[in-house]
Amino acid sequence: MASSSASPLSKNLTDLIPFEIYEYIISFLDHTPTLKSCSLTCRDWLQASWKRLLAGSTILVHRGNINDLLEIVERNAHFITIIRFIEALHLEQGGSARLPDLGLAIEGGKKAFRFDEYLHLLVGFKSVKSLRLGWIRGDTGPPTALSLQNNFSAGVTALELNSTILRSHSQFFEILHALPQLTSLQLVGLKFNSGRPREDAREAPGMTLINAPKPPQLQKLYSNVTEDVAHFIFSWIAFHGPIPIRTVAVGLFNGSTNRQISRFLSECGSTIETVKIWDAYSAANFDLSPCKKLQTLRMGWIHCSSSSPPGSEAFVTDVLKTVSSSSLEEVRVVLQILVSNSPGIESDLGAFDWRGLVSVLQQPHFENIREFCFAVSSHTEVVKRALWKHIGPVAASGKLPFNPDAFKVVGWSRAEYGGHW
Repeated sequence: MASSSASPLSKNLTDLIPFEIYEYIISFLDHTPTLKSCSLTCRDWLQASWKRLLAGSTILVHRGNINDLLEIVERNAHFITIIRFIEALHLEQGGSARLPDLGLAIEGGKKAFRFDEYLHLLVGFKSVKSLRLGWIRGDTGPPTALSLQNNFSAGVTALELNSTILRSHSQFFEILHALPQLTSLQLVGLKFNSGRPREDAREAPGMTLINAPKPPQLQKLYSNVTEDVAHFIFSWIAFHGPIPIRTVAVGLFNGSTNRQISRFLSECGSTIETVKIWDAYSAANFDLSPCKKLQTLRMGWIHCSSSSPPGSEAFVTDVLKTVSSSSLEEVRVVLQILVSNSPGIESDLGAFDWRGLVSVLQQPHFENIREFCFAVSSHTEVVKRALWKHIGPVAASGKLPFNPDAFKVVGWSRAEYGGHW
């Protein structure tokens, strides 16, 4: 009769098991205490355990912990440390009120580390794929681009420039050139001290779009910036021809900027599968018809109140009128409804272009829609009633080309509230 008690394998047997087997088993663990125990079991399990522990984690570096990080970097030159397994690194240069003071206030402002002074010291980050540089305030020069090229160019595929003021557009191109593997670019609060380049040198002497370098082969572009910067970014990409982009997130501000975005879509739209619209101020001159493979469309911050920007009530309809893709499966509309406006909510929702929406959705190329969701900031039940008041009769008559069960009304998610959807 076999014993029910388990006993460990002999060392002779365990020595015959390839290390890859242990690494494969550890790769399935998702229990942090167990992974920590594995990392302390033996040297052979250390790297696999740390790799799994740090997978998907982000390390935030700011003025309060930069020196501690540099100590680990120095040890990493001689021993195995977590530096080698970090996949996402966020660097906040500092001087920002949103970062903890940590008692480091000095005369003239809060102490901040500068990328030029420290970035070249951040060596050994072999696994970093996602890099964010935050709070650059026009005080960064050539050493930053050189350090990016020397320390991160081999692995970084995603870059975010957050709350960034660069001295010139040339500096922007230098940073991108330093990371040749980029497939994802996120721009949040990007500005240029010297303005933006124009196509015509007579408008702005110096660098023009003609002699600006070609953009990287991006698959994702998130552009949460002002009108003039958005105009520049999309003009620059469109000018230099198509890139294999699949996801675009952008704000629509006015007819002029929207025209440049549409020009970009006409160049690159054949590969685009997802479009996310932030800051829905105007749909004028915006055209999604080149996006023949469009599967997901999200429109955010549609205001429903008497103080809404002109045209807000018809924004969703106007955008959907330009859709030509028969592959569209998901539409998400984020509505902002004032909680304090309970007495006037009915009239605000009544102003929304429900009739136009119902009319455009009867087009046959929308037959593959699986979900049409309204994410609302408040008054979920009121919005549901308003939706079905207008959708119900058309759905009952069978005029919609997709299942009416696709319609949903839900509360905002945390990601939508933060603008990261």
